Amino acid sequence: MKKLFLLTLFLTWSLLPAQETHTDLNWLTDFEQAKTIAQKEHKPIIMLFTGSDWCPPCKAMHRDLFHNEEFIDLAGKVVLVMVDFPRRKPMSKEQRAQNYKLAGLYHKGGVPTFVAVSPDGKKVLGKISGYRYGEPDRDIAFFKRMIGLVKK
Repeated sequence: MKKLFLLTLFLTWSLLPAQETHTDLNWLTDFEQAKTIAQKEHKPIIMLFTGSDWCPPCKAMHRDLFHNEEFIDLAGKVVLVMVDFPRRKPMSKEQRAQNYKLAGLYHKGGVPTFVAVSPDGKKVLGKISGYRYGEPDRDIAFFKRMIGLVKK
């Protein structure tokens, strides 16, 4: 019995790194902070409207796209804002209110959806909804287009 317990403990320990969800993406949750950074660095703001703890396509996007090296490189050329609508994860009333305000201003649809806006937040540059499982090319192309719009 002791050997079985140790074997189980060893296997669990060895699998932990494979389940880590850390990425090098810098997601902000404060839209005003995002605008300040975007204007200073002349970068587009790309908001992700997501249901991180209940939406299957959102979970797949977090798992697949956010670990793609090309996507991580492009994400460094924009200001990322996570606009999350979780069902079970705790969220402050202030954050929830801000997220609903952003949804009212920029997106009245489903999740996941990327919405790109100008550095000052006044102009919507583009929008892409949904996620194709295991096919990051569409989302990567969207990021490239949005980066190109602001650089012009």
